[in-house]
Amino acid sequence: MKSGVFWLGLLLAVRTAAGQELTLGRALELATQGPAVQAAERAAQESQAKIGEVAALRLPQVALEAQARGLRKDPGFLVPRGAFGNPIPLALVTGEREIQTGRLTVSQLLWDWRRTGLAVAAAEAQAQAYESQREAVRLQVAKATVEAFARAWEAQGDLVACQQAKAAATETLRVVQAMVAQGLLPKSDQLAAEFVVARREAELAAAEAALAGALAVLRELTGVEVSSVVLEAERLEKASAKVQGTVRRPELQALRLQKDALANAAQASRRESWPLLVAVGGVEHVRDRFYLHQTNSFAAVVLKAQLFDGGQAASRSKALRLQAEATSFQLEATSRAVEREISVAEAKEMAAQKALSAAVQAAAFAEEEVRLESLRHAQGLATTRDLLSAQEHLAQARAAIAKAQAAWLSALGEKAAAYGEDFLRVFGGEV
Repeated sequence: MKSGVFWLGLLLAVRTAAGQELTLGRALELATQGPAVQAAERAAQESQAKIGEVAALRLPQVALEAQARGLRKDPGFLVPRGAFGNPIPLALVTGEREIQTGRLTVSQLLWDWRRTGLAVAAAEAQAQAYESQREAVRLQVAKATVEAFARAWEAQGDLVACQQAKAAATETLRVVQAMVAQGLLPKSDQLAAEFVVARREAELAAAEAALAGALAVLRELTGVEVSSVVLEAERLEKASAKVQGTVRRPELQALRLQKDALANAAQASRRESWPLLVAVGGVEHVRDRFYLHQTNSFAAVVLKAQLFDGGQAASRSKALRLQAEATSFQLEATSRAVEREISVAEAKEMAAQKALSAAVQAAAFAEEEVRLESLRHAQGLATTRDLLSAQEHLAQARAAIAKAQAAWLSALGEKAAAYGEDFLRVFGGEV
């Protein structure tokens, strides 16, 4: 019965404060829509847009050029040597001259040794890597939320335990004062009870501060005012069963994709100095009274080749290739770190389960100890210090239950993050 009263008090302790009561599922929903995840989402969208930028080179390129020139002391046009029997070219001076030119050019890349294709493949892999990084950010935010929720639950349980311990100490002080007034107990017993009440008040103040700090962290993550947290502790085991043994860490996938992107980019950079085959066509119109034909069309197949770039393309390709190799080593290191995180999280979960079981048994023993010591104290068979010591044991046992539950929840969060699980699937609607 006393245990039920404790849990009811734990749920109702701080509901009168400003803010809303928060479940773990709701906290995860709010946190995973926060600014950190949204920033990662925008970065993924930006990377996706760069695919179109790179792939645009495959499409026809259309350019329009318009020009107006005014010439002073213009020679007009030259009469070639021998046109009219003249031994040298003759300049027919016309004075000022106005020329307007318009040109529409269409070009199409025909062959570039797959340079554009490799660049597109690199951009696509990079975009997928950003998507995985977005999931990694979401996973880290969810993990931080579970940890903050666990700390808030522990602080809230400690607060309720302190409130009940203070109430019990206050009642004990009242009984001892009455017995001292009747001459049944010495004054030192009253002083001991008053000391315990004062200590309970200090512990209560510290617990209130700890809870305020824990709720502030939740407010930062979720963006809402939180008055209390609600955790159905008996469902922690169901949440544990949902964490499967398959590693789906987005960080690993992001590194694999980034490695592919760098490898493709290295090959594309190596081909920058290779010849290009381009088809060019267009229409040109010139307004100039000295030209007999003012509108002309043209078409050509152009071979463009950079004969020497000082080794720039080769150096860039080598740098990208080395970055790809470094990413491979980073992937191996991250894989080992994931294995370590899984081992640590599973060990913490097992320890928390054992601690919770022991804490529940200890609380039952402490409740029975308080009951017996209260009866013995009323009959004069136990000292006041014996009763206060029993109440201390009960307060510690109740606080240990909330602490063990918080440790279990924290370990579950670490385990889910280590495997790369969807936190909303594991915790949403369950706890």
